Amino acid sequence: MSTTTRNGIGFPLSSNLYARTAEVMSLLANGWVEVTYRKGDGKVVTRLATRNPTLVGAFGNHSDAEAIRKSDKDFDATPLVYFDHSAGGIRSLCVEDLRAVVIPADAPENNH
Repeated sequence: MSTTTRNGIGFPLSSNLYARTAEVMSLLANGWVEVTYRKGDGKVVTRLATRNPTLVGAFGNHSDAEAIRKSDKDFDATPLVYFDHSAGGIRSLCVEDLRAVVIPADAPENNH
């Protein structure tokens, strides 16, 4: 069950890693999502992310879109590959390190 706030729609994270990965992959495939996670150095960060091929192509480049397509074939892969809006490129995160997933109220246009 999701929760709606003035900042967006938050989604609970499954304790089952496979289910969590499927949920996050689905959300990222549909558009921009804020993901909050702990990086390898222990710092907690929030990134505006997507795996939507149309958005990756519009905000990134051909190699970014290709990296997303290739990573789709390895669903069990960790880390999860995503396009970072502010960095303008491909990044990755470990699904087990996710703290929060929110569809932001002020996300860039999801229908590019």
